[in-house]
Amino acid sequence: MLITAAPVQATPTVQQVSVTIVSTAGTLPARVVKRMEASVATVGKHVFTGQEVSNIDNNLPGYENIVKDVIDRVLVGYSVQEVHIEPGETAHINVRIAPYGDVVRDIRLEIDFGSLSPDLIRLVQQDMGTVEEDLAAVLVGLPVDALDWAGAVSKVVVREILSAQLPEFRSNFEIVSGSRTTVKITLLPQSPVVQDTKIVLRSRTIPNLLLLQVKPAAEKAAAMMNGLPVAFVQRHNGYFNSLVSAAVKDHRVAKNYGLILTPKVIAGEQTVIELNAETDKYRVALEGYVDVGKKEDGTTVKLHAGKFVSPRDELFTEVEFIPSSIAWKFYPGWSHKITPASYGGTKYSVSDKAFRIFLDQYVAPDWIIRAERTPKTGYYEFGVRYKIHDLLSAEYVVGKNDNWLRLIGHL
Repeated sequence: MLITAAPVQATPTVQQVSVTIVSTAGTLPARVVKRMEASVATVGKHVFTGQEVSNIDNNLPGYENIVKDVIDRVLVGYSVQEVHIEPGETAHINVRIAPYGDVVRDIRLEIDFGSLSPDLIRLVQQDMGTVEEDLAAVLVGLPVDALDWAGAVSKVVVREILSAQLPEFRSNFEIVSGSRTTVKITLLPQSPVVQDTKIVLRSRTIPNLLLLQVKPAAEKAAAMMNGLPVAFVQRHNGYFNSLVSAAVKDHRVAKNYGLILTPKVIAGEQTVIELNAETDKYRVALEGYVDVGKKEDGTTVKLHAGKFVSPRDELFTEVEFIPSSIAWKFYPGWSHKITPASYGGTKYSVSDKAFRIFLDQYVAPDWIIRAERTPKTGYYEFGVRYKIHDLLSAEYVVGKNDNWLRLIGHL
């Protein structure tokens, strides 16, 4: 006997739950709807997942009343007008809601910028963009009673905006609900922050004594960076360069000597602002030398005074005073700018009645290599100079007859 059995089909059960929510008061903000639907879906999954589809279909009114009752408690600020369930392996819950009580009609954004100056506040506000409008799009029209849970949505909105447009700050929130809801945001800088700022003066054309008069104005502008996130200063490097430039460009020294003052902000916890000051009219330098290891004339005061007769050419006079022998030396000469970082030329020693050829090469902001030679006598000097700070440099000199270390004071 051959017995065949027909396959038994499994009874369909609910595997997934989807939700659609509409409001009698009009369109809801997309983020709020998404959160509502997620909350209702959680309820639906708890009630329906694993249930037989036929069982739900046969007891539909009872299930709809259960879901309606639970949703009424979840969606604070709204009353559930209707729940309609479409049974299936993916059960779909349609919900129609209506707000009750007062609704949010307007929002006011209050931002605590800490100790930022008005100029920096404007810069941060530009970065923040349309935060207030985005918050209004989420909150306006919601029931005031719904803000306890909808406020979390607004915080997500703001954090997403700030993380994209103002990533160097973190934010704390407080929402004061009402028909005019107040959203308070406190901005806090992310580490590392600028602890201190330092002005470094640089010039190839004027003495430091003049530059020092400009320094206080630059320091005052640079102090605005203290406490700011280092990454924020880096991102707005152009703004802070302009800030320092605007603070010094109208200084009387800049106007009197036709100086072009160019700041360069190097952001860090110890932020450095290199202030380059140059003029296309004159080149004046006053230096004092102390030579350690030189056989004679170990101390010298040197004045260089020149005038540019073209963008690349300078006529100058150098005067050296040697205190040990109470001697004066004069060197009229000519210099030519070969490249922006190199100068070459010749000068005439009045006392020795001989020409010297020289070449100065700036290999880095703080490093100079120089060479001099007197063809008549065969004398030469080769030096490597390092600028320790604005007023002091050190140079190792190799001469024809001996070598020595030179300390140079920039006056």
